[in-house]
Amino acid sequence: MMLRERKPRTFTHAHRQRLDRAIAHYLDQCYASRSAARVSEFAAFLERNPEYMTRTAVSIVGVPLREYLRTRQLEEAERLIVTTPLPMREIALHAGFGTTSTFYRCFKQAHNMTPGAFREVRK
Repeated sequence: MMLRERKPRTFTHAHRQRLDRAIAHYLDQCYASRSAARVSEFAAFLERNPEYMTRTAVSIVGVPLREYLRTRQLEEAERLIVTTPLPMREIALHAGFGTTSTFYRCFKQAHNMTPGAFREVRK
C-alpha cells in the first residue's frame, strides 16, 4: 500500500488575524495577572498542543511563536516606557516578562540599549 504525500497547509491573512487576536487576548491576561508569557501556557489557553502551536505559528507568521510573543511583549513595554513614569521593574511585570532581568536582556537584545536609555532617548 502506497502512502499519499500530504500537501502542506496554506495559511491566509485571516489565519494571521486570528492568531494575532488570540495572542492579544492571552497577553492581556498575562498583563492583568502580571505573569510571564509562555508558549506552553498560550497553547493551553487555546487548548492546543504546544508543538502544534509552534509549528503552526511559524507557518503563519514566519517566525517561532516564542519570538513572536516576545516581539508583542516588547511593543507593550516600549509603549509603557514612553507613555508612563512606571519604574522598569513594574514595566517588566506589566509587559508579561516575569522578571526584570529577562526584560532587560530581551530589550537590550532588541534595541541595543537598556530600557532606561530608551526612555531618555524618547523624551
